[in-house]
Amino acid sequence: MKNWKTWLIIPPVVLGIIFMSFMVKSKKTPQQTSAKERIRTVRVIKAPLVNLIPRVIGYGYVEPGQTWEGVAEVSGRVIKIHEELKKGTFIKKGQVLLKIDPLTYDLAEDRGKANVTNIDAQLKELDQNKKNTMRLLVTAKKSLKLSARELERKRNLFTKGLISQSDLEKEERSYLAQQSSVNNLKNSLDLIPSKRKSLLAQKSSGISSLTDQQLNLAKTQILAPFNCRISKVNVELDQYAGAGTVLVGVESVDTAEIPVKIPPHSFSKLLPRVKNIIDLQTTDMDTIRKAIGISAAVRLPFQKNVSWQGRFSRTSEALDLSTGALTVYVTVDDPYARVIPGSRPPLIKNMYCEVELRGRSMSNKVVIPRQSLHGENIFVVGEDNRLEIRAITTALIQGEIVAAAAGIRPGEQIVVSDLTPAIAGMLLKPVDDLSLLSRLKKVASGKDKL
Repeated sequence: MKNWKTWLIIPPVVLGIIFMSFMVKSKKTPQQTSAKERIRTVRVIKAPLVNLIPRVIGYGYVEPGQTWEGVAEVSGRVIKIHEELKKGTFIKKGQVLLKIDPLTYDLAEDRGKANVTNIDAQLKELDQNKKNTMRLLVTAKKSLKLSARELERKRNLFTKGLISQSDLEKEERSYLAQQSSVNNLKNSLDLIPSKRKSLLAQKSSGISSLTDQQLNLAKTQILAPFNCRISKVNVELDQYAGAGTVLVGVESVDTAEIPVKIPPHSFSKLLPRVKNIIDLQTTDMDTIRKAIGISAAVRLPFQKNVSWQGRFSRTSEALDLSTGALTVYVTVDDPYARVIPGSRPPLIKNMYCEVELRGRSMSNKVVIPRQSLHGENIFVVGEDNRLEIRAITTALIQGEIVAAAAGIRPGEQIVVSDLTPAIAGMLLKPVDDLSLLSRLKKVASGKDKL
């Protein structure tokens, strides 16, 4: 029985040995293949030559272009208030904001007018007195001459013994009286110029006092100095207003300003490269603004499609001590114009804005994407599609673009893919990234946002 089980094991073993021998004999020897160079597919753009507009983005809060406080220059009870004198309302230029009781100042003006009228009457009386005195003086002088001749005649008679001593003395007294009358009239005429000067001085003082009272009367009304929006109200009807009290505050609606903090090196990129010398102490601001040539666009960060055209106004007189930044003031005209409820708000005080400053266009600049810059090198597709690692000099780095000063020529293929590892001379398969090139051109020319 055991022999029979042994014979059952032998056939499978023999078949296995035969199968293994067949497999060994039929096995093929390894074939040696030749090594092939690996080709890397990369995205490229042809370096464009464009007119580059230097731009800087900053942020700031809106401030009114003008602010004004209505201060009471005279004291009194407030008898009238504009019906719309409330915070946030709009008032046209020249409208009466409030009025102080003018009665006291009306009476003072009337007294001033009466004083001036009285002095005018005195001046007319003085002129008439002068005319009368001059006529009297002419008559007195004639009488004096007659008296002198009569005195001379009686002296001759007295010498001949024809009249007495008393008659001669009587005639001498008459002559002296006539001479005294002439002298008095002359003295009166001599005093008239000084009296006239005194009256004219009193009149000038009276006119000044009258003008002062008229100014006080005008100050009883406070008018809107420009088209404005009310920002402060510190008075009520029938309230007493003391001189020097701030009664109302307004803000202009014709212009708005946005102060934007910009690093000095960023601001310098916006300035034109000229050799002309500008004397800031003697040159007016309009000339300085034209020489700098900076324009601005104001946008809302949360509504990029809402924008206002701005203009460079001025810079701060000093750098910020904490940040070292330069404050640039951008002015927007008509910040309340073209308002569309729900989609385009007005540019109001304390609104947070994005401001894009633009310098003059820089012509014929080769630009590349910032992502293609590796330190100071770029990757260029050279001859036979071989990778060339090249150092370049940058003229301007602005957002996602770089303007090259040297090291790259227009039309050369720039690798924009993330090539790792990057080995000089490696074989590349360039594929044009047209969308990136289009975006690069639009950003460089200012047609698209940074």
